[in-house]
Amino acid sequence: MEHEVSLLVSCTEYYAYLKNIAGNHVFLSLEKNGLIDTLLQTREQFPNVDLDFYMGLLDGLLSMQSDAAENTYAAYKERTPLVVEVVNRIAQKHHMNAVEACQMYYNSGVAEAVCEDSTGYYQKSADEIFALVEQA
Repeated sequence: MEHEVSLLVSCTEYYAYLKNIAGNHVFLSLEKNGLIDTLLQTREQFPNVDLDFYMGLLDGLLSMQSDAAENTYAAYKERTPLVVEVVNRIAQKHHMNAVEACQMYYNSGVAEAVCEDSTGYYQKSADEIFALVEQA
């Protein structure tokens, strides 16, 4: 399950970076368009592909456009491991699968704050972010 969380969060955050769109909006779009299962099935079929492969897949299926003139979601390299750790903790505590835990995280107001580089939330510890999600 940790591999599924890592895949979903990595794809969400990297795509958010590439398209300059908040990660919570990207995840919601993946859900809305039924692409969560597609990503997980692709991982099963092609276990050795890199993140750029997934980005090409998503780009071909979503074709999301940037909603900002400047790069305001650049901290994906710092944000991704933080979110992976938080989502794994959510999954463990609440006995959820990877998709359910991602849904709980990305649908929270905390995720919205973490997604915005300007808030600095991506620099907080996983303990702090997890506690905020639990309080919400």
